[in-house]
Amino acid sequence: MTLDPALRRMLDRSQAAGGPPLQDMAVEDARSAMRTMFRNNGYPTRHEVEAVHIAASDCRGTFDIHLYRPEGTEGPQPAIVYFHGGGFVLGDAETYDMHSRALAHLTQAVVVFVGYRLAPEHPFPAAVEDAADAMEWLAERAETLGFDPDRFVLMGESAGGNLAVNAALHAHRTNCLSLRSLTLIYPVTDMRPFTGVDPIYPSVETYAKGMNLDADEMRWFCETYLKAPDEGVLPENTLFFQPDLHLLPPTRIYNAECDPLRDMGLAFATRLIEAGVEAQAECFPGMLHSFMCHGGISSRALRHFFCIVEDISAALARSGTHHGRFCATRSQARSAPVPG
Repeated sequence: MTLDPALRRMLDRSQAAGGPPLQDMAVEDARSAMRTMFRNNGYPTRHEVEAVHIAASDCRGTFDIHLYRPEGTEGPQPAIVYFHGGGFVLGDAETYDMHSRALAHLTQAVVVFVGYRLAPEHPFPAAVEDAADAMEWLAERAETLGFDPDRFVLMGESAGGNLAVNAALHAHRTNCLSLRSLTLIYPVTDMRPFTGVDPIYPSVETYAKGMNLDADEMRWFCETYLKAPDEGVLPENTLFFQPDLHLLPPTRIYNAECDPLRDMGLAFATRLIEAGVEAQAECFPGMLHSFMCHGGISSRALRHFFCIVEDISAALARSGTHHGRFCATRSQARSAPVPG
């Protein structure tokens, strides 16, 4: 493993600065630390942003949707529905603001940033319910908001990858929204390794510490999000157990080489292909978890962000279906067993 040098320097500076890991901070302090890091390391650009507050279906609060509209576009617009990362505990529109602006600018699509409710204030299944509610809210207002109903794509990063899959399944089960494609970036597809249940993926052991996302941090996220450890095996949390994965649209999964979640992302791609989904997985060498938000630090990370943007743009422009392929190095394929 050779970590990207710029990302290595970022980690070294962070370690030299000291300070507690995220899982040892108060939740609000951890949220602030993540927000500062992503805003300092991200992609600057300007857009007008509209924020909408939506009542949660369980009547226990509200969540936000932020609309990032590219300038100078006319007619019905394609939309990227984006679910952010942060372990279901951290992250918000401010944390991902520059990232969302860059995505809207480069794709010339409206980015619909879903600010789902966070744990511990709102534990599972609040975030999953918000993801489903967001799909129905968008379906009811697509014409009013100026969206092209035939050009919706879903995008999820880390914990947001989990929510994007749940949202896509809800959209297809209820027939509320037609989806062009699904983009998952180092997604959380299996919570069992972090709730005391097998399987233990090789990448979880290899990159358990010192690579931006520690295994202890993932355990803290799961402990904070779930009301009990046995919720980790529910289909919403370990996506391999979802009974109708065949309903998913063409799916691309992007993994980072130096990421404890790498192998579960690769294994999930295999499961989707077995279910008949047009799925493709890629693993970016030298990258670590959250590389999408470190384009201001690493030029390689920025290039990989552009590759993902190009794939999303192609999906928005494409007519008809896409026949995917599974991409992984031989060593990665061997180390990513599909769990039962």
